[in-house]
Amino acid sequence: MTKLGKTIQLKGISQKGKNRVREHGDRWTVLAETDHVLFAPNSQGPWLFIVPRGCDQDNKAGRWIKTTGDADFVVILLDGLDPQVES
Repeated sequence: MTKLGKTIQLKGISQKGKNRVREHGDRWTVLAETDHVLFAPNSQGPWLFIVPRGCDQDNKAGRWIKTTGDADFVVILLDGLDPQVES
């Protein structure tokens, strides 16, 4: 299922993740989705490019995260979907 345009909730699990949530909030918007990223060629996705809710793709807080197994975040899907925690 595509998550483009959907809102997700992030829960920080590392110090870096907790800081990012504290600085930019826990609601983020998905702008892109892919199975592979150039900076991690051996890490299978799905990967999501996200920005803080209400921001555009040029926002410096934008980042790529894995929907499962991300080192910094747990992803919770929102927007009318059954909340599903993926770790």
